[in-house]
Order: sequence, then C-alpha cells, then structure tokens
Amino acid sequence: MHFDDSSVLEERTNVKTIIRHIDQLPSPPPVATKVLTEVLNGAADFTEISRLIETDQSLTLKILKIANSMAYGYRGKISTIESAVATIGLDTLKNALLSVIIRDSFCNAPEEGDEELVRIWKHTLATAVAASLLAERVRPELKGIAFAAGIVHDCGKLVLLTALPEDYEKLLNKSRETGHSILDLEQQHFGVAHTQVGKWLLQKWGLPQTLSDVTWLHHHSPEALITLGGSAEIAALLSLAGILAHEVMLDEPNQEHTQAKDALLAYFDLPAQELSAIIQRIGEGYANRAAMFNLKNDAALFYFEALQRANSVLSLKNAELQQSTGHLRRANALLEVIGDASSALAELHDTWDVLNTVADIFRLQLNAREGFIHSLDTEKQCLRGIFWSSSENTEISLPLGQDGNPKTTGLDIPPRLAEALQTLSYRIPESGTPRPTRLSGAGPYCLAPLFSSDGFSGEIIFRPQRDGRRFIQEEHSGYLQLAQIVATTLERLAMENSLEQRAERLASTLGKLRRLNSKLVQTERLAAVGQLAAGAAHEINNPLAIIYARTQLMAHREKDDKKKHDFRQMMDQIERITSILKNLMDFARPTPPRIEATSLNALTKRTLSLVQGELTKNHIRLETAFFDALPDILGDASQLEQVLLNLIINSEHAIIERLKRPDMSNEDGLIHLTTALDKRQHKALIVLTDNGIGISQENLKKIFDPFFTTKEEGKGTGLGLSTSYGIIAGHDGEIHYDSREKAGTTVTITLPLAAEASPAAPKVQTTSQGTAILVVDDEKHIREILKESLESRGYRVQTAPDGQTALQRLSQNRYRLMLLDLRMPSRDGFSLLEHARKHIRKMPVIILTGMAGPEEEQKALALGATRCVHKPFQIKALMDDIESLLREKIS
Repeated sequence: MHFDDSSVLEERTNVKTIIRHIDQLPSPPPVATKVLTEVLNGAADFTEISRLIETDQSLTLKILKIANSMAYGYRGKISTIESAVATIGLDTLKNALLSVIIRDSFCNAPEEGDEELVRIWKHTLATAVAASLLAERVRPELKGIAFAAGIVHDCGKLVLLTALPEDYEKLLNKSRETGHSILDLEQQHFGVAHTQVGKWLLQKWGLPQTLSDVTWLHHHSPEALITLGGSAEIAALLSLAGILAHEVMLDEPNQEHTQAKDALLAYFDLPAQELSAIIQRIGEGYANRAAMFNLKNDAALFYFEALQRANSVLSLKNAELQQSTGHLRRANALLEVIGDASSALAELHDTWDVLNTVADIFRLQLNAREGFIHSLDTEKQCLRGIFWSSSENTEISLPLGQDGNPKTTGLDIPPRLAEALQTLSYRIPESGTPRPTRLSGAGPYCLAPLFSSDGFSGEIIFRPQRDGRRFIQEEHSGYLQLAQIVATTLERLAMENSLEQRAERLASTLGKLRRLNSKLVQTERLAAVGQLAAGAAHEINNPLAIIYARTQLMAHREKDDKKKHDFRQMMDQIERITSILKNLMDFARPTPPRIEATSLNALTKRTLSLVQGELTKNHIRLETAFFDALPDILGDASQLEQVLLNLIINSEHAIIERLKRPDMSNEDGLIHLTTALDKRQHKALIVLTDNGIGISQENLKKIFDPFFTTKEEGKGTGLGLSTSYGIIAGHDGEIHYDSREKAGTTVTITLPLAAEASPAAPKVQTTSQGTAILVVDDEKHIREILKESLESRGYRVQTAPDGQTALQRLSQNRYRLMLLDLRMPSRDGFSLLEHARKHIRKMPVIILTGMAGPEEEQKALALGATRCVHKPFQIKALMDDIESLLREKIS
C-alpha cells in the first residue's frame, strides 16, 4: 500500500520499531514465570515453590540475596531456598519475582544514570505500594494481585523509553510542561500508547491475563472501568493508586487526575480520613521495597525529593503569581476608573457633557495623551465628538464623505489620528457580526467601538501611555466595558430626548382630546335634550289631537260667524303648536336620510317657525323673500332643516356678539333669507344674510373643520358647520361663505332640482254609504271624535280600545278600512298587523301616530299599512284620505 502522507509512514515505522524491540527483549526465566503464575493463582505451597526455584541457579541466588538483605530479625544466615521462601513470604516472593522479570529484561538498572528510567521505576513502586494499601482497605480479596499489577502497569513506558529513547524523553517532558495527556501524545507521535505496548509485552512473556488486562485498562475513564467489572475493577483500583502516587511524589499535577480521583473515591466509598492514612503509609512502604528494584530505600529521602519538586513547583507558581498580581493591580485600577465613570455618566443629561467627561477620564485618569471620542449621526451624515490632547478638549463636527469616512482636510489634529479616522467605514461591522473581545489598533492608537441597540454608533480612539499591544485580556475587556457604558449613556440621552419630545406632543394631544371630550359631552347633552323634547312632544300630541279634533267639530256645527272666527283662530294656534312640535321631533329624532322630492320653501318656513320666537326675543328682525314658483328639490327635508337651523343660529349668535361690542354699530339685528331659482344651472338657491360681527379671513379658511369654533366655552361644539357641509355635499350641492370682520356674513346654498312630477291620476267618485270602518286607539276621546266624524259622513263605525280587542273584531267581522294607533297596551299596532294579515288582506289601513319615526312608519307599511297620518290631524283632511283610499279600492 502506498502512503503519500509522511506522518502516516513515520507512525507505521515507529510501531514496527516498538514491536521489533519487544521481540528482541530477553524472555524472563521460565522458572520465574511459572512460579509467579502459581503464586498469583494461589495454588502453590512452600515445598513445590522451593523446588522450582532451585532448578534455576541464577534465580536461586537472587532470592537468597533478597532474603538475607531484608531485616526479618533472623540472626543466622539463610542458606536454603525453602528457608528463604518461608522467611520472606509469598507476597514478597511474588514482588521479587516480578522485579527480576521486569528489571532484568531491560538493559539498564534504575540507578545507572538514566533520569527518566529512575522516574518511571519510582512511580511504578509508589503505585504498587498505594495499590496494595488501597486493596487492603477497600477490596481485601484483591490484595494479592494489587501490588503485582502496580509493578507491571507502566512496563509499556519502559519499552518505549528503551526502543525510542530520544523521542520518548521529549514526549515525557512536553507532557509535564504543558499538562497534555501522555497517552494522546504517544498516540499522535507513535501511533500507539504505552498501555497497548505493555499489554503486548506481558502477553509475549506469557504472564497471567489479569496483569496484561490491567496494564491495558488502567488509563480508561473511571465511568468505563466501574461498569466493565472483572479485571477492570483491579484497573480502577490501580488508576486511583497511580493518582495517589503522583500526589505524594508531586511529579505530575493534572486537572484530569482530580476529576478521576473524585469519581473513584466515590465508587470505592473511601472516606477522606482513611484516604489520608493510606497516603501517609505510601512513603514507608516504598522504602521497605526499594531494595528489590535497586532504588534507595530511605523514606526520608523519598519525601525530601518530593519536597524538592514541590518547592520547584511553588517557585514557578510564585513567579506566575507575581505576574498575575501585577496584572490584577492594573485590572483593578481600570475597574475603579470604570466604576467612577459609570457613576459620573449616570448623572449627565447632555450629549456634549458626556463626551467631554469621557475625554477627561481618558486624559486625566487613564493617562491617554490624546484621542478622539465621537458619536455617529446617520441622519445628518456627520461625526460629532471631542478631540483631547494633553491640556484641553475641543469640540469637532466632521461631515461624512460619499465613502462613509469623515472629511478631515484642514482639521488641526495629529496626522496619524486623521489616518485612523479616514478608515472608519472599514471598521463598521455588518449586522449580526459578534462584538469584539479585544481592542483593535491603528498605528499608536487603540480603538474601542461604541454599540447601541441599533448597531455601531461611534468610537473611542485613544493613545495609551503604554503600548496597547502589551495589554492583558482584562484591560482589553475593561476598555470595551467602559466603551459600552459610554454607548449606553449616549443611547439613554437620545431616548430621553425622544421621550421628552413625545411627552410634549402627548400633552398637546391630551389637551386637544380634553377639549374634544368637552365638546362631545356638550353634543351628547344637546342630543339628550332633543330626545327629551321629542318625548315631551309626543305626550302633548295626544291631548292636542283631541282638542284640535273637538274644535274642528264645534266649528263645523257653529252657525254664528263670530264664534266660527274664534274657533278658526283657536285651530290656527293649535296648528302652530302642532307644526312646532313636529319640526322639533323631526329635528331631534336621528333618522336615516330619505331622499325625495321636497319643497324648499316649505322646509324653510318650517325651520323659521322654530326660531321665530327666539329671534324676536333677542330683537332680531327676520325678513324673507320666497320664490313662489320654486320647483321641488331632491333631498332629505330633515337634514336640510338641520342645516338651515345651524346657519340661522350662527347668524343669531353673530348678531348678539356685535350688539355686545361698544365699538360697533348698535343698529337692530337683521337676518334676511331668500329662495331663488337658477334656471340655467337647474338649481335652487337659499341665501342667508346677517349684519353680525362677521368672520376674519384667517378663520374663514377653517370654519368647516370639525370642532373649530370661535365661541366661548360651552356655547358651541364646533360641529355645526362641518356637519352642514357634509349634508350639503351629500345632496350634490354647494355651500359658500362670504364674510368680512365687523361687516356681516352671507351664506349661499345651491341644491339640484328634482325631476318634474308626472300628472296626477284622475279621481274616481265613490259613495261612503254602507261602508264599515274599524277605529283602534287607546285614547277614548280620539275614538269618540273619529266615530262621530265618520258617522256624520254616513260611515258605519266600530271601535276597539286596544290591539287584542281589535283582533277579535277582525276575526268576527269584515271591514273596508281600519284606522290604527301604533302604541297601545295589550297588543300594539305592529303586533295587530302581523297577526291579522289573513283578516286584513286588501283592506286599507291608515296608521294614526303621534311619535313614530321613519323606521317605524316603514315597518308598518311593510306589515300591510296603507299610509301614516300624524297626530294631531285635520278631520277634513283625514276624511278626504279615507274617501280617496276607498275610491282607489273600488277603481
């Protein structure tokens, strides 16, 4: 297979070198391997073990040497293997055999000057001792294998150190200096870790599977070791022992060790007090067993070396601490400035004050010799800011060019600062770009951007006392934090200014709404008065109808001309009252427009009758001139009456105001109203002129605006003319004002004429004899008057006091015509019409009502009524209507 990547090829070469080195290592004595296996399995006795050892002369000499070198209180010299085994015990024998197997398999002894080899052997022995002590406390059943596992667990490092000595020493040093995992470094550089190499070695030597598994697994994560079980539990115990050995020897501090240690202690449920006791015994156990590995066996020396390493670490930490203290002092000083600046800026309410204050902070407290703080005004396309030098602040406003950079030509600032400003557009970040975490630079200047909620809003450009490139991260963060405080303050001031403007507009709007509400209240009050007047008019109508009808009957019977004249006079006044009440009800009642042919003269006269009394009371003379042959117009009489009424009342008020003014003429008030015909334009005209106070040219432009009024509070709503304008416009007409101050006003209204009416159908004569009529009304006197009037003309009449009685009459008899009041007890006129349809069929029905509006009249007509007559009514006119309807039915 061909590899282009040289690193892959080198990795494969390293692995081959390691495997080749394992193959070249001398195999351990077969006798030692067999004895070790039987001891680990727990199936051997002293006699058999002794006989096996005696078969290997070299092994025999080493065991006797170990037995005689260890102080067991035996006074004589040990000369037999059986005595040696009995003296040192199987555990020590196992350890001695492992030391022989591993130590003798490598070229160099630990104390032959190889520092890395010595370090590995020391850690190996310390780990084995710690594993034995831990097993004794937490897993007694593993005590026999724990020490042996500790002796072999790092044999892979011995292989790598002897196979690739220079490369591996560099990796070990790099791991200690950087804290990087030695496993990761081994895998990266050699393609295999020392745990895998150790497993290969022990498998080649034929040692028990448990030892090779532990050697392979002991660097796995605690979570993995805890869940695997079996040999993995021994590996977990060994992993904790290795961590304790590093702590005691102070040779390899690692944050990962601390995390793994906590997990393993929790798994083995080992209290802190007992852990401390185990750690204290590691040095003693190390010293007792050092001789087997040709290591110095002084426990004091073991701890002294650890203390030396601790002092070295502390010296390095102290230097780092001194540097960190200096950094912290600088950061704290900057934080104090930031705190003072935050408090000072919070009390300011002017943008220039903020910019000047920030310039003073940089110049006086942060020792920035010069700089420029600016705010970007995107609306006016300029920079507004403060340039500071060692002695003063200067306000500067710079326009932005087409490229988005400020124009600095002719500006008295340092050239390098001008260069920094001319690259502003390149420093404005795009939307969504993360905020910077460090200051940027431009020559000798540092740049701290200002960001509002809408994005980039300005910049602080300053020249620090010390080279900004040597700032620590805390200083970068501090200056950026100060810049953000400044940006937030400027945004706050902008919002305050905007809110103040909005508050002023809101106050103005609230004032207008308050005046509007006052006018609406007045309008509602007028509407309520109108409704009250309409209701009162209806209550008057019924008794007035009785009086009017009775007067007509009395006048008809009277023979004396003088009394006839008196009755006629009484009827005229009743008709006058009726006209006033009708006009008042029509005006007060809100009705939808009814566009129909209407006499302009008639509706004008009705309107004038409403105001005649008030005008006379105020000494205002009313003059009229009506065009007699004026054709009908097409419009809503009620709405047009409202327009005329508004115009007349305005003229009345203008005249009264003039009469109050001492500087104006005291002549009597005059309102002149005429109607006219414009044949050429096919339109009718109403012209209203008064000699009131007049209207100024300025106000004349606003008279049709809603709620505009020149009257004092409570005297007008400002809606009259705007409403009138809308009504006239809705009739396809025009309204025009001509007025001068102190010279009176003329109003001209132009309305289109209605189409000419078709000729009336010829009347059909009929007789009233023998025709039955039903009169239904809750007023007894009205029933009697109607019955008397109809019978005097030869009609047969029946009456009913309510709708229920009338319904019974209709079910029993047939009538040719019915006079019906709408508002009655028991069953009103609407209900009667609805339930008596099969009895009424084609029978004419005349509605008599004192208050019904257009909607109610339309409803009655829809239910079968023929026409509506308002109370009080003229008896003759009503009789004529009855005869007309009966003739139409006959025809």
